[in-house]
Amino acid sequence: MKPIVDPRYSEASASPQISRFLLQHARACGHDPALLCRGLGFAPEDLQQPDYRLSFRQSYQLVRRAQQLLGDSALGLTVGERQTPVSWGLVGLAMLACADLGAALQLALRYQWHIGSLLDYHSELHGDQVRFCATPRFFDPEVAVFYLEEAFASSLSIVRFLTGQSLVPSRIELQHGCPAHAQRYAELFRCPLQFASESNLMEFPASWLTLPLPTRDDYVVAEICLLLDSSTRQDQGLSDLIETIEREVRKSLGTPPSLSQLASQLNLSERTLRRRIEEAGLSYHAIVDALRRARALQLLGQRDNRLIDVACATGFSDVRNFRRAFKRWTGVTPRTARQRIAQDV
Repeated sequence: MKPIVDPRYSEASASPQISRFLLQHARACGHDPALLCRGLGFAPEDLQQPDYRLSFRQSYQLVRRAQQLLGDSALGLTVGERQTPVSWGLVGLAMLACADLGAALQLALRYQWHIGSLLDYHSELHGDQVRFCATPRFFDPEVAVFYLEEAFASSLSIVRFLTGQSLVPSRIELQHGCPAHAQRYAELFRCPLQFASESNLMEFPASWLTLPLPTRDDYVVAEICLLLDSSTRQDQGLSDLIETIEREVRKSLGTPPSLSQLASQLNLSERTLRRRIEEAGLSYHAIVDALRRARALQLLGQRDNRLIDVACATGFSDVRNFRRAFKRWTGVTPRTARQRIAQDV
């Protein structure tokens, strides 16, 4: 299939926290981290520099190598469950100083880029439940599973650390199929699990949000937030805009909003929104196409989905037009892509 063409995939923009944890785990298992990094354009010591950044491509390649070397199918859970707030750097320290868990989680979402997130996160309130949702930015089945497992495992471990309570979520849903290490999920999360779902989410009682944190210090929170805001990259606002656009389009991928409708939602003129998208080296059509491509590949990886269902979910009223678009996106037919995904997983 055609390689990912989104310019952000090769941009050195990702914080290396998770990559550092991965190399630390490899060293603890008796492997030389330098060998894992060889040929990727960075060395283990580079990741100790405060402002060092990796591209998504480098991060993904490191995960693939670690998966092959360590042979741990649950590597994401292994790396994630060992983390504490300190693992998230300044953001984690600020979370420790928040008044309650709700404030800490909002702070983490606000500064997710600083944590080293390679997923897009948002939260939703549904009655008396909160949904913590995660979406991979680029399609790569094996690597996406690692990052989702790491994200949910580390988030729950940190929530338990902050509150001092062994909290149990209401449920967890994941888009990938049931893995061979499903028992590890049951042991770590201790809640109902649903694989091959429509979304990646962890749901928990809204009452968690009001749990007080014992290390509250409002001054420390304000001081760290000032540091985080001042260290934000000059072009981060543009990156945030693209991610906001992607989140809005994902909500109705079957019938995405027009550029003018989206501009209105974002309180921008259509002309300004188009210009800012072009400044990122993209177009609105390309953003929608990329999201449709990623969603189609995810759905094709689930055997029970019929081709017409995949077509409808990605905004096509008939299979013929979907096949034509899919081949333009990937260079292969949906049937061939499904076969290749099944071989890779």
